[in-house]
Amino acid sequence: MSFFKKVLSSVGIGAAKIDAVLDHHQAAPGDELTGVIKVVGGSVAQEINKIDLDVVCNYTVEVETENDDVVTEVREYTLARFVLDEKFTIESEQHKEFPFVLALSEDTPLTVGHSKTWLETNLDIDMALDKSDKDYVHVVPNTLQQAVIDTLESLGFKLYEADCEGIDSMSFAKLPFVQELEFKTIGGQFHGHFDEVEVVFFNRGEQLEIIFEIDRKARGLVGFFKEAMDLDESKARLLISSDDLPHLADMINHLLEQHC
Repeated sequence: MSFFKKVLSSVGIGAAKIDAVLDHHQAAPGDELTGVIKVVGGSVAQEINKIDLDVVCNYTVEVETENDDVVTEVREYTLARFVLDEKFTIESEQHKEFPFVLALSEDTPLTVGHSKTWLETNLDIDMALDKSDKDYVHVVPNTLQQAVIDTLESLGFKLYEADCEGIDSMSFAKLPFVQELEFKTIGGQFHGHFDEVEVVFFNRGEQLEIIFEIDRKARGLVGFFKEAMDLDESKARLLISSDDLPHLADMINHLLEQHC
């Protein structure tokens, strides 16, 4: 009977279970994730080789096929990893807990639109399939990011879409993708001037770098041809710190007025 149970546990039936329990499911880029990893023994004693705890996110990239078609492919990227690299034995029905502290990267994308971030826990068991646990983390803007979003909304913009898109060059980003937040005008002085404004955040320690891609609304025949040739887009850069918050609305308003 014991041998039969071992065979079943090796294919996942009656094997040990793992669960990562977060103290808080909401965090901002740069915050710490804390919690406990719970391991519960199965029907037989098993040796655990190690436990991996990964912070993972998704992004999309356009890939050209053999038929010269372009398809969108969803990929995953590991932002951070915590490894408990100590072998131990979990007895049948035994409960073990391991606390963890994991720093959330400053480059972690916000949970908005199609962008998702989760905690993936893997249990490495001898002669058995890895047991995995997946827990989503709601990544909220930090103080500076939220101030930019609030300012754009006060100027008549509305965040309507966001996505993490793969990039070819890594010269200005640490990751193989950037998160674009796309805003549409629904009112205010810029309504009718811009099709949309895309914003990319780069956290730089105590500062926030903001890249604006401004898509001007086509006006007249010249504007129509500029739009058709993608010549109506322009880019701007802003670097802010907490000292700039009292004047942030004026700074962004002035930047956008220069591209009307």
